[in-house]
Amino acid sequence: MKFSRKISAILLLLTIVFTVSCSSRNSDSILVFAAASLDDALQTIKISYEAEYESRIIFSFGGSQKLARQISLGANPDIILSAGLDPITFLDERNLLNKQRYNVLTNNLVLVSKADIANRIKNLDDLTSSKISRIAVADPDTSPAGVYALQALNNLDLNDSLKSKVVTGENVRIALTYVERGNADVAIVYRTDAILAEELYVLDIIPLQAYDQVLYVAATTKSSGNLGEALNFCEFLLGEGAQEVFKDYGFSFP
Repeated sequence: MKFSRKISAILLLLTIVFTVSCSSRNSDSILVFAAASLDDALQTIKISYEAEYESRIIFSFGGSQKLARQISLGANPDIILSAGLDPITFLDERNLLNKQRYNVLTNNLVLVSKADIANRIKNLDDLTSSKISRIAVADPDTSPAGVYALQALNNLDLNDSLKSKVVTGENVRIALTYVERGNADVAIVYRTDAILAEELYVLDIIPLQAYDQVLYVAATTKSSGNLGEALNFCEFLLGEGAQEVFKDYGFSFP
């Protein structure tokens, strides 16, 4: 009972913090909740958007499902840019989003490891070897990347043999960090995050047909205090300039 009250208090505090911080934003700014895997690309796009429109973009990055839960608890960003449809559906069921959808990007899963381990892996079946003890993925409860990763293992009939080796991080960036720091032997992450890790090897051995298409979807919230600017930014993400930036970071398009 005490634990339950403590959790409720924490959730209430988070809601108050988000509500206060969001309500204090300037009228020419918008708050965008975005998947952690978009961090680098969006920070680059932010520069050109703000210069062109003289508006301010504020980002909050994290696992898409975690961000959606924060919105359901009272956080009021202007936009959510989710790595997957489930967080969008979750918010739709609570009548928190406007109808318009923007299918912005796609991505795919890869396996990453350090050089000494990469030499031992020719296909995913090699992960069952006793030489591989920990496989990092994003937490499926907070990040769609984890859902896709476990879906791939399940569809390839590897889930039962590997589930004891799987360790989770809150989002795809944290899963990647586990390998960089030696806390995991390999990780299943998005290609776009993997190519930013200069000391890791990227093994493109996960079949695309083993998991659902990784589709990044943007939507505006009904609580937006600056809907016009929010819609403008969503349209900007589909434009040639933004897409060139996304392409440079390894993303592809629907």
